[in-house]
Amino acid sequence: MKILLFGNIGSGKTTIAKELSQNSEQWTYLAVDDFRREIGDGSIKGDAKAKSAFVKSISHDEQPQLIECTGLGRLGSSVFRRLQKYDGPLIVMVLKVAVTCCEQRIEKRDWDIPFPKEISQGTELVYKLNKLYESRFLFERWGLRKNTNFFYHMNEIPSDKENILSILSTYMKKS
Repeated sequence: MKILLFGNIGSGKTTIAKELSQNSEQWTYLAVDDFRREIGDGSIKGDAKAKSAFVKSISHDEQPQLIECTGLGRLGSSVFRRLQKYDGPLIVMVLKVAVTCCEQRIEKRDWDIPFPKEISQGTELVYKLNKLYESRFLFERWGLRKNTNFFYHMNEIPSDKENILSILSTYMKKS
C-alpha cells in the first residue's frame, strides 16, 4: 500500500506524515523536502536532482510507503507516472487549508530547505497552488485510478488533524 499526502505549503503534510511514520516501523516515509535537504543546494539543478531522487525512491512493489509532496507541477506528474506501474492499493489524502492559515504557518516556519530563489516561494506560491487545489485537477488525476481511495480533508484545527491521523492510521494497520 502507498499513502500519498498532498497539500499546499503550510497545510500540515510534514507534521502529519512524521507523526504517522513514528508509529509504524514497516512504513517508509518519503518527503521531497528531505531530499532537497540531502541533495539540493538551492540551485535549479540541485532541486531537479533532489526531485529525481525522490521520485526514484518510490517503489513499484508492495513496500508500504508514506509519500509527501504538493502533488502538483512537474513533480506531481512524475510521481503519477512512477506510480502507474504500481497496481496495489493507493490512498490519496489532499489537505485543504485556507490560504490565510497557510500564510500564518509559513510565517512561523524556519526555512531550512535549500529551495531555488528563481522559483516563487512562500505566500506567492501558496496562492498559485491554492487555485489548483480548488480545481478538480488532483481528483481527475488520482481519484479515478483503479484501487485508489481519494480524500480531501480540512486541516485547520486540532480536531481536523486528529481525524486525518485516525483515518490514515486505520489504512496503515490494514496493510
